[in-house]
Amino acid sequence: MKLIRGWERRYAPDATGGLRLSKARLYRAIGEEEGLGDRREGEVRIGQQGDLTVSWERPQDFPTHLTMELDEISESQMATRILEKLAVELDDPEIALEKQDSDSWKIIQNTKVDDSELDSPFLFCLSREPATSSEWDQLRAALPERYDTWTITEDVASLFSEIEFGIKRWMGLNEITVHQLAKRRGWVAYTYDTAPPSGGIGDVMQLPRWFRKRRKYRHQEEYRLAWDLSSPQWEKLPETMEIELTRTGLGLFKPWKPPEH
Repeated sequence: MKLIRGWERRYAPDATGGLRLSKARLYRAIGEEEGLGDRREGEVRIGQQGDLTVSWERPQDFPTHLTMELDEISESQMATRILEKLAVELDDPEIALEKQDSDSWKIIQNTKVDDSELDSPFLFCLSREPATSSEWDQLRAALPERYDTWTITEDVASLFSEIEFGIKRWMGLNEITVHQLAKRRGWVAYTYDTAPPSGGIGDVMQLPRWFRKRRKYRHQEEYRLAWDLSSPQWEKLPETMEIELTRTGLGLFKPWKPPEH
């Protein structure tokens, strides 16, 4: 497997002697502005149901003033009006409606779980090597313009181990002697258009939730290395971690040039 990585030249491993790892929620918070992150990544949604009764007598039940009588508006038009209103009132809802009777509807909502008090894993991200200039153009357009140099890594398993060694050295330098470390590596899945599908509350604590994005990011062809680190000796770990690499680790990043055809 061959994976490439774009860098600003001054931050490339051969210039710094190491890597910067950032937390997943940092990517979620600021990455979209730079074309990297997805403000939906890592979200957990729980399916919930509720009831809604709409009165034609109350204009506030609708987003705009309607002059049609109730029996002159179709069911689909009614559903559209209700969804428009809910979209304004709720935070990016994923909602479906089921008609119960003439003025009652069942709302099925994909509700976002608040994970603001939870930490997130440190990530290192790469992309599949493009085989043609067309694939390269798609990848280049999906990543920040500031990247001006590229490297290729062929031994991903060794890179995973080398970075973990750097994390443990960082812990030693910061006097972390007690810790928990969960890890995962694999391809990011681009499986939804607006928000992740509903799951269980147990998904909040799982690493896999940070390996999915919206389909609009599919041309990034992203492969992620993730380490979920926690320690009772630190109330909160920093948002970024600067780690040193061994000579072997630095050697895993070879210069790469895009295909010409």
